[in-house]
Amino acid sequence: MKRTLIVFLFSFSVVSAQNGGTIESRYGIGELDLMSTARQRALGTVTSAVPTASDLSLTNPASWTSVSELRLQGGFSLEHIAVSRSDASITNSAIKGFQFVMPIEESWRLRLGTALLPVSRSSYKTLTEGSVEGEQYTGTYQGSGGVSLFRAGLAIEPLPHVKVGAAYQYFFGTIEQDWELQFENGLYFPSRQTRATRHSGSGLVLGLLYDGIRDFALGVSIQPAAELSASRNLLLQYSTEDSILSGTSGTQDMPMLLHVGASWQMTEKLLLAAEYSMQDWTDATVFDRKQNVLGSSYKVGVGAEWYPYKDELGYRTLGRTAFRLGFYMNQPYLSVSDEATSEYFITTGIGFPIFASNRGDIALEYGWRGAESDLLGSQSIIRATFSISVGESWFVRKRD
Repeated sequence: MKRTLIVFLFSFSVVSAQNGGTIESRYGIGELDLMSTARQRALGTVTSAVPTASDLSLTNPASWTSVSELRLQGGFSLEHIAVSRSDASITNSAIKGFQFVMPIEESWRLRLGTALLPVSRSSYKTLTEGSVEGEQYTGTYQGSGGVSLFRAGLAIEPLPHVKVGAAYQYFFGTIEQDWELQFENGLYFPSRQTRATRHSGSGLVLGLLYDGIRDFALGVSIQPAAELSASRNLLLQYSTEDSILSGTSGTQDMPMLLHVGASWQMTEKLLLAAEYSMQDWTDATVFDRKQNVLGSSYKVGVGAEWYPYKDELGYRTLGRTAFRLGFYMNQPYLSVSDEATSEYFITTGIGFPIFASNRGDIALEYGWRGAESDLLGSQSIIRATFSISVGESWFVRKRD
């Protein structure tokens, strides 16, 4: 039975339909979110060293010191994936979370920040066909859910050009996975297995931002390793006997996550930025067991932001419109048959004022991963991300 399941999960040559997401999201805690806004995605997912008063970093709390008024930001994404081996396509959407930052004190640039953000997503549905001892069957494998976090913390500028931030993070979420076999021959009875895993636990995120070098900014953020509590219910259903429900509890490792980035304000109109991030899942355990398909993940991104009419049109709409271009390479933490599959993305986007200090951002990404020789085949990906940042000067003191 184990051998049959492995064939189901790894062979796209028998896949007849698929939607919601890719089968890779079955492993670990699902597909990891890159924690970037639409502006940052258009810049090649550079997040830690590109602070502005309107775009809030999802990885570096130190950047909150750049906010000068009450700020609320949220995002939404649409994604289309084409899978070569199965000649299938996948379209899905996701809310990218919300973040809130409020000024508290000006001389130290003290800021309070909270957020509700996605960490991972498991979303797939795969139909397979095959035979056991000559008897034809149809298998359905599907999963849903993921892990999210609630964040609350502070940012401060204790020394000129030195900004630090720290936040508490509470992880939570449930991942549900379902397997079902249906046989054409009545001599073989259908069976179904449903597994629900709940995650909860605490962690931290720490950030540093330094902009004391003329026109340069350096950013570092680190999420120390955390251990989440996990509980799992397993339901086995058979048509020939009563269902069996069993439960167990354990732990889920969340390895350290590191971001290191830099930006250069080359001219008044042009910003260049780059970032490296990494997270090693090689020794991460789930219920005291290591998942062999998990490895080390890392990402390298570069981008440029251009305000072509900034000096010419002043505060007009076109004068505050930014155009962006970027590129990033991402190595996911999943490796199939000891072979990791890299992702490559070209990114572009635009940022524009809506009214007053409110802004909208749109990012478009085109990427590909895998190859025709790989077990899962190649995938081409088109993704659109939208972010809105709303500002309000409720807590800003007016000058006398």
